[in-house]
Amino acid sequence: MDHALFYKQYIRPLLFKLDSESAHKLAHEAGHLAGSLFPLFANDFKYQGNDLSVNLAGTQLENPVGLAAGFDKNGLLASMLGNIGFGFAEIGSVTGKPSAGNPKPRLFRLVDDEGLINRLGLNGDGADVVAQRLKTTNLSLPIGINIAKTNDPSIKGDLAVEDILHSFKAVKDLPAIYVTINASCPNTKEGILEEKKQLATIFSEVQKLNSGKLPLFVKLSPDSSDELLHDMVEEAIGNSLTGYVCGNTTTTRKSLRTNSQMLEKIGTGGLSGRPLKDLGLSLCRRIAKLKDANQTIIGVGGIFSGQDAFDYIVAGATVIEIYTGLIYEGPTLPKQICEELSALLKSRRMSITEATGSESKIKA
Repeated sequence: MDHALFYKQYIRPLLFKLDSESAHKLAHEAGHLAGSLFPLFANDFKYQGNDLSVNLAGTQLENPVGLAAGFDKNGLLASMLGNIGFGFAEIGSVTGKPSAGNPKPRLFRLVDDEGLINRLGLNGDGADVVAQRLKTTNLSLPIGINIAKTNDPSIKGDLAVEDILHSFKAVKDLPAIYVTINASCPNTKEGILEEKKQLATIFSEVQKLNSGKLPLFVKLSPDSSDELLHDMVEEAIGNSLTGYVCGNTTTTRKSLRTNSQMLEKIGTGGLSGRPLKDLGLSLCRRIAKLKDANQTIIGVGGIFSGQDAFDYIVAGATVIEIYTGLIYEGPTLPKQICEELSALLKSRRMSITEATGSESKIKA
């Protein structure tokens, strides 16, 4: 059976009859129900080659395709995601306190653009609940955990730092391969963390608690100015962070096929999906020039194919993450990306390690 075609012809039309958040919830429930069946169809959902094995922050992954933060905010799918071909998954964003997020509706499809606009507002169960859940979960793949400040404007200054530290304390002893500090969420009242001093304090205080030397990443926004990125990278290097997640959603609405009236009706929120790719790649290239040689980039934004993944890898990313592409392409997308990426590398007679950051050589 062609599972990708089946998804697009039969499953996706049914899901798209529901509002986006209801469809997302149904996909979670279906994942739980079908989780025990996926291993029986391993050849259909998992890439079988060993040529894409890659090292991320000291952990050897089967392949470089990860699930981006935002899809599994509360760690409910970590027991089955490995069975549909992901090499790793980033859980979260996890916040210090539980939060209902922003008022509904808050998740919208842009079908003509194969995109999403979300203003969920970091809804979730909170760090203590998620950490307890993951302690008792039989993980099906390596996980990273994304932590962010609770969406509450009264939590600011020293309280904001304490909020993030609370989350880190809750998750730091879990069997995670890295933790990401989300400094780039556009869907909270505070938006991007732009104060260099506060960011420096967060990095420093987290490292003081990091007795297990857990690799730390910072998630950056494609909307950031060059000055802000320079400051963030400077602080990340100074505080021995392992690397960067490039990047997050964008608040821009440039060059979309979706008509302006619909966009106006939807309103604010972070845009993801195909329209994000150029911005994500640009961010990846900017950070590749600024970072230390031993730091790592995780590429995110508009990845729907092996070619998209290859573009991020040659731009400097060691691994990539997907989210919106999964909604439009279905659960066989990780395998599809791996197969296409493998073919591209073989055609160029390159290993995945050789391809990482090789964009200038390819263009030369």
